[in-house]
Amino acid sequence: MYGTLMRGERSHELLGRARYLGPARTAPSFELADLDAYPALVRGGSIAILGELYEPDRETLAALDLYEGCPDLFRRESIELDGGARCEAYLMPAATVRGRRRIASGDWRTRQQR
Repeated sequence: MYGTLMRGERSHELLGRARYLGPARTAPSFELADLDAYPALVRGGSIAILGELYEPDRETLAALDLYEGCPDLFRRESIELDGGARCEAYLMPAATVRGRRRIASGDWRTRQQR
Protein backbone atom coordinates (compact mmCIF):
# COMPACT_ATOMS: atom_id res chain seq x y z
CA MET A 1 0.00 0.00 0.00
CA TYR A 2 1.35 3.41 -0.93
CA GLY A 3 -1.36 5.92 -0.07
CA THR A 4 -4.48 6.28 2.03
CA LEU A 5 -4.36 2.64 3.17
CA MET A 6 -0.99 2.99 4.95
CA ARG A 7 -0.74 3.11 8.72
CA GLY A 8 -1.95 6.44 10.08
CA GLU A 9 -3.83 7.30 6.88
CA ARG A 10 -7.60 7.71 6.67
CA SER A 11 -8.47 4.37 5.02
CA HIS A 12 -6.06 2.09 6.87
CA GLU A 13 -8.86 0.29 8.75
CA LEU A 14 -9.99 -1.25 5.42
CA LEU A 15 -6.99 -3.56 5.62
CA GLY A 16 -8.94 -5.50 8.24
CA ARG A 17 -7.06 -8.62 9.24
CA ALA A 18 -4.28 -8.20 6.69
CA ARG A 19 -0.91 -9.07 8.17
CA TYR A 20 1.60 -6.19 8.10
CA LEU A 21 4.89 -7.40 6.59
CA GLY A 22 6.85 -4.15 6.86
CA PRO A 23 7.90 -1.12 4.86
CA ALA A 24 8.37 -1.52 1.12
CA ARG A 25 9.94 0.32 -1.79
CA THR A 26 9.29 -0.37 -5.45
CA ALA A 27 11.96 -0.71 -8.09
CA PRO A 28 12.73 2.77 -9.52
CA SER A 29 10.38 2.43 -12.50
CA PHE A 30 7.21 4.21 -11.41
CA GLU A 31 5.58 7.59 -10.82
CA LEU A 32 3.19 8.59 -8.06
CA ALA A 33 0.42 10.89 -9.30
CA ASP A 34 -1.38 13.18 -6.85
CA LEU A 35 -5.14 12.96 -7.42
CA ASP A 36 -5.88 15.26 -4.47
CA ALA A 37 -7.76 12.77 -2.24
CA TYR A 38 -5.49 9.82 -3.05
CA PRO A 39 -2.42 8.89 -5.09
CA ALA A 40 -2.08 6.67 -8.15
CA LEU A 41 0.86 4.40 -8.89
CA VAL A 42 1.81 4.58 -12.57
CA ARG A 43 4.30 2.47 -14.54
CA GLY A 44 6.97 4.03 -16.70
CA GLY A 45 8.66 6.51 -14.41
CA SER A 46 12.05 6.47 -12.75
CA ILE A 47 11.09 6.82 -9.09
CA ALA A 48 11.02 4.25 -6.29
CA ILE A 49 7.68 4.54 -4.48
CA LEU A 50 7.54 4.14 -0.70
CA GLY A 51 4.81 2.11 0.92
CA GLU A 52 3.93 -0.80 3.15
CA LEU A 53 3.58 -4.49 2.41
CA TYR A 54 0.57 -6.48 3.67
CA GLU A 55 -0.69 -10.02 3.29
CA PRO A 56 -4.51 -9.80 3.07
CA ASP A 57 -6.88 -12.73 3.44
CA ARG A 58 -9.36 -13.41 0.63
CA GLU A 59 -12.17 -11.35 2.18
CA THR A 60 -9.93 -8.34 2.78
CA LEU A 61 -8.54 -8.53 -0.77
CA ALA A 62 -12.06 -8.59 -2.20
CA ALA A 63 -12.98 -5.55 -0.07
CA LEU A 64 -9.83 -3.73 -1.22
CA ASP A 65 -10.60 -4.49 -4.88
CA LEU A 66 -14.05 -2.96 -4.38
CA TYR A 67 -12.62 0.10 -2.57
CA GLU A 68 -10.00 0.65 -5.30
CA GLY A 69 -12.54 0.28 -8.11
CA CYS A 70 -10.62 -2.69 -9.48
CA PRO A 71 -10.47 -3.37 -12.38
CA ASP A 72 -12.23 -0.25 -13.74
CA LEU A 73 -10.35 2.56 -11.97
CA PHE A 74 -7.27 0.77 -10.65
CA ARG A 75 -5.83 -2.55 -11.80
CA ARG A 76 -4.19 -5.00 -9.40
CA GLU A 77 -0.91 -6.05 -11.01
CA SER A 78 2.36 -7.70 -10.10
CA ILE A 79 5.18 -5.19 -9.63
CA GLU A 80 8.86 -5.42 -8.79
CA LEU A 81 10.13 -4.21 -5.45
CA ASP A 82 13.57 -2.79 -4.76
CA GLY A 83 15.78 -5.84 -4.43
CA GLY A 84 13.89 -7.93 -6.99
CA ALA A 85 11.00 -9.40 -4.97
CA ARG A 86 7.51 -9.06 -6.42
CA CYS A 87 4.13 -8.15 -4.95
CA GLU A 88 0.72 -7.04 -6.15
CA ALA A 89 -0.21 -3.36 -6.17
CA TYR A 90 -3.02 -1.18 -7.49
CA LEU A 91 -1.93 0.75 -10.58
CA MET A 92 -3.66 3.31 -12.75
CA PRO A 93 -3.03 3.66 -16.49
CA ALA A 94 -0.75 6.61 -17.30
CA ALA A 95 -3.31 8.11 -19.69
CA THR A 96 -5.82 8.42 -16.82
CA VAL A 97 -3.52 10.69 -14.81
CA ARG A 98 -2.03 12.71 -17.68
CA GLY A 99 -1.47 16.29 -16.59
CA ARG A 100 -1.74 15.55 -12.85
CA ARG A 101 1.04 16.61 -10.48
CA ARG A 102 3.61 13.94 -9.64
CA ILE A 103 4.94 13.38 -6.13
CA ALA A 104 8.67 13.54 -6.86
CA SER A 105 9.69 11.97 -3.55
CA GLY A 106 7.63 8.85 -4.26
CA ASP A 107 6.20 9.17 -0.75
CA TRP A 108 2.48 10.02 -0.37
CA ARG A 109 3.11 11.30 3.14
CA THR A 110 5.35 14.09 1.80
CA ARG A 111 2.89 15.28 -0.86
CA GLN A 112 2.38 18.63 0.86
CA GLN A 113 6.09 19.44 0.86
CA ARG A 114 7.39 21.36 -2.11
